[in-house]
Amino acid sequence: MYQNVYIPYKGYWCSPFCRWQGSFQNQNATELAAAAARRFFELRGITPDIFDGIIYGATIPQPQWFFDVPYLATLMGNPRISGPRISQACATSTVALNFAASAIESGSNTNLLVVTADRTSNGPNLLWPNPQGLGGKPHYESWMVDGFNLDPVAETSPLGTANNVARKYGITREESDALVLNRYHKYLDALAEDRKFQKGYMIPLEVRVSRKETIVVEQDEGIIPCTPEGLAALKPVAPDSILTYAAQTHPADGNAGMIVTTKERAAELSADPSVTIRILSYGFARAEKAYMPEAPVPAARRALERAGIRVSDLAAVKAHNPFSVNDIILMRELGIDDKIFNNYGCSLIWGHPQGPTTMRLAIELIEELVLKGGGYGLVTGCAAGDSGAALVIRVG
Repeated sequence: MYQNVYIPYKGYWCSPFCRWQGSFQNQNATELAAAAARRFFELRGITPDIFDGIIYGATIPQPQWFFDVPYLATLMGNPRISGPRISQACATSTVALNFAASAIESGSNTNLLVVTADRTSNGPNLLWPNPQGLGGKPHYESWMVDGFNLDPVAETSPLGTANNVARKYGITREESDALVLNRYHKYLDALAEDRKFQKGYMIPLEVRVSRKETIVVEQDEGIIPCTPEGLAALKPVAPDSILTYAAQTHPADGNAGMIVTTKERAAELSADPSVTIRILSYGFARAEKAYMPEAPVPAARRALERAGIRVSDLAAVKAHNPFSVNDIILMRELGIDDKIFNNYGCSLIWGHPQGPTTMRLAIELIEELVLKGGGYGLVTGCAAGDSGAALVIRVG
């Protein structure tokens, strides 16, 4: 368990998440993340020279990616620092936050900025050398369409792993549809009172969409309304599947960031020093081959055990749910009360830009815990390769 790893209250931000091929489709994700960081500094009265390192969580290459972290640090206003890029598919933010926590706990850093960003839209297309091909014809791979769609170990797609889990646990179409509708209505709670909840952490961003037009993106784009009738009318994605298009997340673009620091520095940087936010523990696990949605269960158990708490001690839970079955089995296996689970939204509804997905979940977890007057929170989720990662956070 970590002893001295803290997050300043309001020491984090998230951009709106835009559906694939939306308003962020032509923005360099690294440059957009730097612009968001600068806006965050401006709003919080922070100067970027306070950081002694940066960690960048990203999974989809952008132009000049070889230099991405020093480029990001320079663009955000501190050309004297750099750091590693973390890439762990859907668990990128969780792993990056744990990396930062380890650096703070060990004393190798005292004030880190963790920035996460990805653009699934207009991803790179790769040509691999293939000397044995006809006339040396290269092998073509689309980073998004091909690379994400087949796990070479599981020998199936992420959707295939979700179908396996649905069959194993006997999950029905009715359960899946009910979960989707539930999560959509929980997202609507974040939009109440003129988006009061989201405005506590979300930063509008100005982007140029053409030579003559600049727009301000203030809120998530591409949210699809859900009704019982609409969900019931959808066809399964495959004849032997209980999942529909609505029961899986959609690719998105966006960024998010968080300060990870010591107790003393967190108090100095906090918007309210009476609020303490501490990272307690981390857990990582790998499920049986081709059963990816199961992985958050053992990952969460390990994080809870290392924090010395039980599920009954949790005041809030946030989980990356690329499929409805993720939440269903997590609730079943851990005994999580839906009243504390994925309130105010989740990736099933607002989308999945890979790198920043679980960062947004961690931010929303903190904001919810503050509203509840504090307590323990869990953020977890699956990732490529039948793996999962989890963090336990305490707000006091």
